[in-house]
Formats: sequence, structure tokens, C-alpha cells
Amino acid sequence: MSDVKRKMNEEANGSAKKRQPITLEMKMDIKKRLERGEKKANIARKFNKNRSTVGTIIKNKEKIVEQVKSSVPMQSTIISKKRGKVIEEMEKHLAVLMEDCIQKRKPLCLTIIQEKAPSLFKDLKDAYDEVVSFNASPGWFKHFKA
Repeated sequence: MSDVKRKMNEEANGSAKKRQPITLEMKMDIKKRLERGEKKANIARKFNKNRSTVGTIIKNKEKIVEQVKSSVPMQSTIISKKRGKVIEEMEKHLAVLMEDCIQKRKPLCLTIIQEKAPSLFKDLKDAYDEVVSFNASPGWFKHFKA
């Protein structure tokens, strides 16, 4: 009940709590503290974060460690996915295929591209010997098209 009142007062004052980014350095510190046996609630209080935030950091600790190892600046706040060379090559081949279809005035639609992409990916994956997964989803196509 008090949370509701506090939120209403913050909104009325126009001083809603702003999101504060968490750096990789802070995430690694939280990870180390948990490994030493500190409780989530105590760590959350120390960093002025929610317990659920600390829990999410622990859930994603493998990704965080991977980012730290990949020489990402410790002040970075975003964990980004690495796209494999296989996907980049596949997209280059698809772009060539699409250009060819356009020049030859062949019909080209999302369905055709979504059918061709996984087969190209599979062939290239074997050639590059890379462990990456791929799904020719409408979201992927939207980014690819852009």
C-alpha cells in the first residue's frame, strides 16, 4: 500500500525514479560478492538496487564473464550478442540472390527468403565449423532488410 502512495507522490512531483545503468565492473563485483557468500538482499542494499536485479545479474553471469573476456570496456552497460561469421556470410549470399532475382524479374517474397536462408546457413555452418544457431524469423528478416 505504501508503495502505491509513494509512486503516486513521485508522479505528482514529476520526479519518477530514473533508470541507472549497471556497468560490467559493477556486475562483476556483484558476482564476486555472491561467490563469497554474501546474501542477495545485502548486495542489493549496498548497490542501491532491487534483489531481482541482483538475481538477474546472477542468472546472466556466463554472458557477463564472456563479455569481460572479450575485451569489452568495463564501463560498458550493454551485453551485446556476437553474430557469427556464418550468419554474416549467409546474409551476403542472400543479398546476392535477392539482387539476382530482382534483375531477372523473378518474384521474391518473405516466404522464399525464409526458406532459402536456413539451407544457406546450414551449408555455410558446415564450411566454417562454427557453433551458432539461426532462425529465419520475421524479426530477423526485418533487420536483414534494413
